[in-house]
Amino acid sequence: MKKGLIFPLVLLWLILPVLAAEFTDVPEDHWAAAEISQAADAGVVTGYAGGSFKPSDPVSGAHFCKFLSRSLLSEEYAAQRTDNSTWWIQAVKTCEPVLAGTSLEDAYKANLRQWGDFINKPLSRYDMATILYNILDQKGADLPSLEQRLSIQGRIGDWNQIPGRYQMPVATCYFLNLLSGQTDGKFGGTNTLSRAQACVVWSRLSKLLHYTPPVSAPAPAPEDSAGSPEAREMPPFGLQGDETVQEMMKRVNAKTPAAQEGYLSNGKPRTTENVLELLELVKTGCPDGTVWTSVQRYNYNSYGMGSGKGCLAFGMAVSDYLFGEDAPITMNREFKRLAAGDMIHIKAGGAERVLILTGVDQEAGTYTACELVSGEKINWSAEGTMTEFIDKPVTNVYSRW
Repeated sequence: MKKGLIFPLVLLWLILPVLAAEFTDVPEDHWAAAEISQAADAGVVTGYAGGSFKPSDPVSGAHFCKFLSRSLLSEEYAAQRTDNSTWWIQAVKTCEPVLAGTSLEDAYKANLRQWGDFINKPLSRYDMATILYNILDQKGADLPSLEQRLSIQGRIGDWNQIPGRYQMPVATCYFLNLLSGQTDGKFGGTNTLSRAQACVVWSRLSKLLHYTPPVSAPAPAPEDSAGSPEAREMPPFGLQGDETVQEMMKRVNAKTPAAQEGYLSNGKPRTTENVLELLELVKTGCPDGTVWTSVQRYNYNSYGMGSGKGCLAFGMAVSDYLFGEDAPITMNREFKRLAAGDMIHIKAGGAERVLILTGVDQEAGTYTACELVSGEKINWSAEGTMTEFIDKPVTNVYSRW
């Protein structure tokens, strides 16, 4: 895609600051309302389109890097230069030194093909503790002595299960009250933190490091967004002339901007109606009976989803067309949360099948979809019951809602 940088500090903020009490899902008596309000006022976190904050959603590695690059590492962020327009790249590069010792660094060094997926997965408590420890060290904070760290080990119910490389960061964060145990008295390092909990952690860390937000802190816009984009005409979906699918998607992606939270690739809000409108364009380019086989021409290497061929490549291409190639994606088996535009990939024995949902009736337990079975042609009239997904052990839902 040909896109400009859309993230912190250089972002064109277009709406007024939102206090935690003004988020639609953060009432004044919410346990983390004060810290969410503090982080929002400082421009460290933002809400989503529609005014929500989603306090219970998990924090990914990429989003936590945004927290830090907007505040404690803002100078490093300003000095960081990158031509890559993917929303998280500049923030993650800024945070690269403080990722030392984390599983994120391990994946990066391993040249993980799905690095984009990995950095956008929920951040573990182990990795967050390590990042906090690294920032404290980088900023020259007074760290607890060995004796002080040893003194709190008895308070951690699963201390003996904590891997050696995480023990110093965890003990340090406990001693400094940046992180605490769970209700069962254990640290639970493989668990994750919510957005609300991350705001509390950030608030404690900023106080410890005596961080003061700039007086003219920019007003936050919806999360992962440069303001509401303008609706735009989409390039046609479907092979033109001798195009390969990879060339088709390169043509499409070159005409669409970076993905924005709450919006589709055509700049319209992410609603069922607007998803179906884009699917009509897909149907125009690939109507019933369109051939899409497993030969090289139909292969697709998606930025966010990896490589696929045949029916999987079709599903990946359609998903990127609807939501944008760099839109965050989750893979799950939560069939009660299915929505139009979700891609379902089913493998059973030697058969492979992909569905792009066009309708879901949760009450009746039924769906309608565009279907492509390996070795067959595109079918826009598929329908069935959701029990068939549950009955198939290898069924994955790819969602960008």
